[in-house]
Amino acid sequence: MPASKPIKATDAPAAETLVPSKKKEPSKWPAEPEYLDGWDWIQFTSGEWLKGEIIGLYDQVFDFDSDQLDELSIDWEDIARVLSSQSMSIRLESNDTVIGPVRIDKDTLAFAGPVKSQYKRSDIVSMSASGERELDLWQFHAGFSGSVKSGNVDERSFDTDIDLTRRSARSRFNFTYDSGTTEVQGVRTEESHRANGRYDIFITARTYWTPTYLEYYRDRFQNIEHRGTVGVFFGYYIADSQRVTWTISGGPGYQYQEYTTAPVGSDRTEETPALLGDTKLEYDITSDITYSLSYQAQFTNEATGSYKHFIETGVDVDLTDRLELTLTYEWNRTSNPQADEDGIIPEADDYALNLGIAWDY
Repeated sequence: MPASKPIKATDAPAAETLVPSKKKEPSKWPAEPEYLDGWDWIQFTSGEWLKGEIIGLYDQVFDFDSDQLDELSIDWEDIARVLSSQSMSIRLESNDTVIGPVRIDKDTLAFAGPVKSQYKRSDIVSMSASGERELDLWQFHAGFSGSVKSGNVDERSFDTDIDLTRRSARSRFNFTYDSGTTEVQGVRTEESHRANGRYDIFITARTYWTPTYLEYYRDRFQNIEHRGTVGVFFGYYIADSQRVTWTISGGPGYQYQEYTTAPVGSDRTEETPALLGDTKLEYDITSDITYSLSYQAQFTNEATGSYKHFIETGVDVDLTDRLELTLTYEWNRTSNPQADEDGIIPEADDYALNLGIAWDY
């Protein structure tokens, strides 16, 4: 998730901005990169200038770090000009990557330096620092929810949600981890762990492929001791705008599953080819409220559960620049669960509704 929500240029405080002119056309100051004094500069369509450090451009949202205003996420359409003193890595529609200090206006992307080159601004897909600050390429999200009851019933429930992403101009790495634990009267009645890792390589502005997709899942109350899945995906951006991001991807895979127990004479381990798919949607209802939906599907043989899916949907509400209130609903389904050693077949569906707090970096 982005470190902060997109803002309109008119929403930015004026403490550090300069208004060089009242003319209708944006001011041309500062004129040359050598006069930037080590700062990156952006000019809003209103004509105001702001200095700081460019973090990157993804999904038409420009991330910028200002000493006075801290980290900002700004709609790309609200920025008239960009002047960078640092070297930037920019991926173009052609899937080429160009590197160097940049000068961007409403129509063109130009590079400052001994070898000058120029491109159309509309060809820019993404932008990031060219590796001088590795930390700027990473985003981190950690959420926690829980409840404690005492008296006639002694119950404790805790859920954890972690999302780690590294994005560059050409690729994206993502790792997620979800877990849930419940104890009633000192007896554990629920415990599940799900971890996903993937590495995406962008092909064009809207297409990408995933040479490495990995998932680990464990839920002993579903009679699953260990389940590992690997796959290769091809993906597409159905929507990619300032307010809506929607991707869909899928491909072939392989799954290994080990059951906690099994009836006498049955194998505890199973292997199967798999057909995998997922889709993710994020919609900014307002600048402070975001709706998200994630759906993962797996089609395997009958011995490993046939059809399985995991759905997570919810709303995040910004409390501060870093802190969020989260409300999420989860639905985990295995259409053909396998019996344990006593012949008991687990329920096909598990549901969870969580209210918690999340922190973003």
